[in-house]
Amino acid sequence: MIAQDVFMIAMSLMDETSSDGTFAGYDDDYKKKAWPILTVLQTELLPLSVSPVTITDENSTLLVDDRVGNTVLPYGLAAHLLLSGNVQSASFFNDRYEELKRRRKAVIAPITDVYGVNETD
Repeated sequence: MIAQDVFMIAMSLMDETSSDGTFAGYDDDYKKKAWPILTVLQTELLPLSVSPVTITDENSTLLVDDRVGNTVLPYGLAAHLLLSGNVQSASFFNDRYEELKRRRKAVIAPITDVYGVNETD
């Protein structure tokens, strides 16, 4: 999944598309802000073991899986893009982002006993 895919979903959620499916004039302004925001959101959603990458343009490949890219990231992006304009919509999108973020599948990993608590002598 690439950054443009998430951007298109976010624009649709924000109702920034016209009836023919094109953007309603905010494309360039939102795109300038979108890539750094997606970098932050993606980093937040990645496991600590995965090194994040910087999203520089619409063709940047996301490291999150497609389910997260299609469901979680667009709400986070929409929330951040609307912060300076429509606070009520931004709040709605942010609440949905947080809800979906909590629903992500947990990664189960073994715990390493670094203090020797469970050692048997």
